Amino acid sequence: MQAVTLTFDLEEFDIPEEYGQTVPDSEQMEVTRRGTEALLALLAAYNIKATFFTTGHYARVNPDLLKAVARDHEIASHALYHSPRHIFEMDDVRQSREILEELTGQPVTGFRMPRLQPFDRGKLRAYGFQYDASVNPTYLPGRYNLLHENPQPHVQDGLIELPSSTTPLLRLPLFWLSFKNLPPALFRYWAVRTLQRRKVLMLYFHPWEFTDIQAYPLPGYVKRVDGEALLARLEKLIQTLQRQGASFMTCQEYIRTNMV
Repeated sequence: MQAVTLTFDLEEFDIPEEYGQTVPDSEQMEVTRRGTEALLALLAAYNIKATFFTTGHYARVNPDLLKAVARDHEIASHALYHSPRHIFEMDDVRQSREILEELTGQPVTGFRMPRLQPFDRGKLRAYGFQYDASVNPTYLPGRYNLLHENPQPHVQDGLIELPSSTTPLLRLPLFWLSFKNLPPALFRYWAVRTLQRRKVLMLYFHPWEFTDIQAYPLPGYVKRVDGEALLARLEKLIQTLQRQGASFMTCQEYIRTNMV
């Protein structure tokens, strides 16, 4: 079986802070809300279930949206805050899960670290999490070099690791920046080839990408394609993968059917 997991980091729209800009908290929340609502409509149209890695802060400020997402999709933890203004502590992970589980009434078993930074995996395991999705096993200049990491789903340190997909050759990353900056046909080709070779495709995006962010002075590679154009690109990718016979599933479903 060829499995595809679509994952979305449901977080505050704080990326302008990385470039020295300030966006009011309420505006950060609203940008993400608009993108999330657009994604939910698209996923519903194709009857696809996805995994939303959600910050505790975004969830408690937007409980109605979180509950709407949780009706059809998996909710996993994306720590407590995403903004670089907040210093990360491992206890943030525990707090975020408590918030998410209280709001959804569902167990939260997965985690993705904001900006995929290193963290204490031992504590994550001690908190009772089943899996981690914080590894992008590629080389990104200035951010990380993870070419030594296993690119396939595997068990490590008592946790199931679900790495983001990279191409079988050269380890080219198939993540959100590639999705919006590569020619769409080329991305789809690599996605299909990776799925055929590895039998699994794990992609990640951000809901705020799927709304209009052209007014923000962000680098072109961040906002070159957004909103409806990016939604159309995602829809085309979904159609292509469905023609390949791929099964779309949440991270929990993938683990249950392939690793347990």
